[in-house]
Amino acid sequence: MTIGQVTISPGAVLRSIAVLFVALAIMRGLQHWLVNSYLPTTAMDAGAQNSVMMVARYAGIIAAVLWALGALGIGMEKLAVVLGALSVGIGFGLQAITQNFVSGLILLAERPVKIGDLVRIGNMEGDVKRINVRSTEIQVADRSTLIVPNSELITKTIQNMTLAAPIGRIQLQFSVPLEEDLDAVRTMLFAAFAEKHEVLDDPEPKVFIDSIDAGRAKFNCFAYVASPRDAYPMRSELLFTLLRQFREAGIEVGSTATKMEIVGGVPAPRAPDTPADQLTE
Repeated sequence: MTIGQVTISPGAVLRSIAVLFVALAIMRGLQHWLVNSYLPTTAMDAGAQNSVMMVARYAGIIAAVLWALGALGIGMEKLAVVLGALSVGIGFGLQAITQNFVSGLILLAERPVKIGDLVRIGNMEGDVKRINVRSTEIQVADRSTLIVPNSELITKTIQNMTLAAPIGRIQLQFSVPLEEDLDAVRTMLFAAFAEKHEVLDDPEPKVFIDSIDAGRAKFNCFAYVASPRDAYPMRSELLFTLLRQFREAGIEVGSTATKMEIVGGVPAPRAPDTPADQLTE
């Protein structure tokens, strides 16, 4: 069979299929050696190892396909013509897939998001479990998997809480009456932070009086833990401890008082026998 300047014979097809299987087998062997023998001996983290493995995998698949096409009799110059003809269709029909594929390569190369990172996308927060060529899998708090197209991670704003400084911040906000001993409250706060070994000494905890409103002093306190994943449970532990200590010391704790205003006149009381349509404002 002759297609253009390429003559395809049954023997060439069989030879091309055999070359493809051999090339894929070599690629799988190389990938197995990388994953089980070489990469574990390096100092690269799990995210970097995944990037190397994925790039090697895609490069091996592309090399295997090109090798098989060469065995079929289609050289690189002829393949370039075919790809040029297909580029228009790919540009229009597979635009989203191509964009996600390129974004996946950017993620593997630049690594703004890598496996093991704790990220927040919109109102969803979770751990990056896998970066594929088209999408990234993120495990959220309810143990379900959020599948995000790679282009979203490149073009949208993503909060990576473990990229540069992987520590978690705890914030406590409450108010006490001005009649209470505010210095004693501050001392109890620092003591509660000190007795929790998960709370870091550097950065050191901070205790501030944020404002005074309606006869109450509003405290705003900060402490730090080793990981953002530890911030929420440690915040709960500190609240349990402080609420118990404040109760034992007789210190009233609450939130800042909220003032409510009624805008407009108050309607006149309605007489029992007065119809609703005869009321005057």
